[in-house]
Amino acid sequence: MRYRRFGRSDLVVSEVGFGVWTLASDWWGKVEDPAAMLAAAFDAGITFYDTAPVYGADGVGESLLAPFLAAHRDEVVLTTKCGYDLAGERMGTQSERPQDFRPEAVRAQCEASLRRLGTDHIDLYQLHNARLDPILDDALWEELDRLRADGKIREIGVALGPAIGWVEEGIEAIRRRPIVSLQTVFNVLEQEPGRTFAAETRVRAGEVGLISRVPHASDVLSGKVTRDTTFAPGDHRSHRNPDNMLDNFDKAERLAFLWEGTGRTMGQAAIAGILANPAFTTVLPTCVTPEEVREYAAASDLPLTAEEAARLDALWAENFGVVNRYEMPLKSSR
Repeated sequence: MRYRRFGRSDLVVSEVGFGVWTLASDWWGKVEDPAAMLAAAFDAGITFYDTAPVYGADGVGESLLAPFLAAHRDEVVLTTKCGYDLAGERMGTQSERPQDFRPEAVRAQCEASLRRLGTDHIDLYQLHNARLDPILDDALWEELDRLRADGKIREIGVALGPAIGWVEEGIEAIRRRPIVSLQTVFNVLEQEPGRTFAAETRVRAGEVGLISRVPHASDVLSGKVTRDTTFAPGDHRSHRNPDNMLDNFDKAERLAFLWEGTGRTMGQAAIAGILANPAFTTVLPTCVTPEEVREYAAASDLPLTAEEAARLDALWAENFGVVNRYEMPLKSSR
């Protein structure tokens, strides 16, 4: 495992992180043994653990980490998030809860997270799926600064989502706020708006590190699904536009040179392709088994060659030679 730093902070993390989301919900498949998943991640050298209060019900996305943190707190970098009203009802099975970024609400959320996690500080505190208003709210950022001064959080980041986009939100966060990280959907097939963020001055200067999630393009790049796969209604991947998925399968066919005869699996190549961009500090693959954790963690030690990275960039520039059936819109607060 290799390691990178978030901006100029003291937070040094593994190039492949661990997302707790799948342990707390069944939206991507059933995890049989969460403890075994965490053990596999730690044994593989993963030091970055990403969670949130709204993963699962009743804050379980945080509370399930407490035993693991009790054993390894000083050896890992912990990130959780703020901004959702945990008591608010979802409008649908997989829809968002109501957001609440009032300064007093965020302080209360932070203190509740610390209790559930069984720790006295959060290494990286991310605004969860922040729209433009909280990013522009000076009072909120003053409260976040007070939480830092109190020692409850060490650094601040912004996690964009839930869908692909939020370009203005990301740019404003980078330019206006003292963040060390920006999390976005990014994979070698879907590189915008990640490339736009990577071109920002503070990112290029090494002051802000990017975090990639959905690195396998909803498993098109993992080899675990095919064009004919039908996702159950409760599976989060069922929300993907079918034509968009077919476009991605067409594009993926042009990338076999990254795994055939290279010693990488398809899933490892997808992660190595992201890490070839120095703007990205870490990648959060979506895992449901210890075997997947070990496979994806090993991608850190299988970097692309300069020639492979250049060929990948050239393919991206020509849309992988594919005419899209579906043009993915970039979501926005406006």
